[in-house]
Amino acid sequence: MGRRLPLVALLGAFGISHAGSVMTLLAIPWFVFQTTGSGVQTGVVTAAETVGLLASSILSGPVIDRVGARGISVLADIAAVIAVGTIPLADATVGLSLPLLTVLAGLAGLTRAPGDTAKRVLLPGAIALARTTLERGSGAADAMIRLGRTLGAPLAGTMIMVIGAPGVLLLDAATFLVAALLIGVCVRVDEAVLTESGGYFGWLATGLRYVRRDRLILAIIGTVTMMNALDAGLNAVLQPAFAATVRGSSVLLGELMGVFGLGAAAGSVIYGWLGSRWSRWPTFAVCALLAGAPRFLLLWMEPSVPLLLFGFFICGLAAGSLNPVLVTVELDRIPAHLRARVLGAGEAGVLAMMPVGALVAGVLLDGIGLEATLLAFAAVYAVTTLCPVAFRVWRQMDERPIPAPAPQPVAV
Repeated sequence: MGRRLPLVALLGAFGISHAGSVMTLLAIPWFVFQTTGSGVQTGVVTAAETVGLLASSILSGPVIDRVGARGISVLADIAAVIAVGTIPLADATVGLSLPLLTVLAGLAGLTRAPGDTAKRVLLPGAIALARTTLERGSGAADAMIRLGRTLGAPLAGTMIMVIGAPGVLLLDAATFLVAALLIGVCVRVDEAVLTESGGYFGWLATGLRYVRRDRLILAIIGTVTMMNALDAGLNAVLQPAFAATVRGSSVLLGELMGVFGLGAAAGSVIYGWLGSRWSRWPTFAVCALLAGAPRFLLLWMEPSVPLLLFGFFICGLAAGSLNPVLVTVELDRIPAHLRARVLGAGEAGVLAMMPVGALVAGVLLDGIGLEATLLAFAAVYAVTTLCPVAFRVWRQMDERPIPAPAPQPVAV
């Protein structure tokens, strides 16, 4: 149990911190609109949080590699406690002006990426210490992340009704505090700290050069960026439009997201249990084809609700294997001292394109209608997910590096 404690604590921190992040994403805009009644102010504050998240995704990598993932994870979560918790406290005491609220929302966004990236960098050490496989550890981590996100949204909505948006923000702050304690107290693994010469921008450039040089990592970032942009268009625009115009039910929208999330969590667990027996490239290629375009085609065909929900659940099952496969490949392939910089660059690309996907979906929806937009997105998704089948570089996913010695626990 002593060997497994760091992994168990890290998995708990993944789930709790992601639940808190989702609650923050919902509670802050709700709080702003409830207290100001201004859509413009709500948009400004939400944009500040998004900009902070995007900036820290790419800029925090060298700091994590230089200082150490454990310390940055704890500091980022404590900073999130302060940023999120100060919003309701300031409103109840000195008052909350728009500039102050915008700064605090931006700080909340700034804390998310370093905390998430640092936890991912800690994962291989915790997995090795627990003497389990990368597939099992990454599958468990993805399942906890999906579970946290799935539970965080309805929990935030319910708790807003029960204790109000200020109370939910304080609850959010408490989740980050728990995550900081779990990492700080329970996670002790060896870390490859950056020792190369040069300054911050030189270290950042080194990470970007690695991304450009490693054709498989570059292909993964490009493909996942496009997939997430298309998913953003589906989740933010096309699914709500389908539920409102075709079925006239907001309940269906929640059901679609819920069954897909449930299927994805189950898929992550299945991959964690059995994935070490499967080849990575065919697993990713098949699951990507099943998880993407079929969702758009299901909405276009307008089947009965039970059949539609079943189809989304199956797509979720396939989607559940995608992140664990990618995490396993990345942790196997990327040198330990570069992981934070490379993972941060990939996350920044994904985040930057998601608003573009939602915007394109909205423009096409108004211009050519729902059915044509669903078919267009399905076609682009199909072409995107055929890339792992068509290009040989993807077969490098099954290349296994020479195993390194398992990290030993660091004395407290």
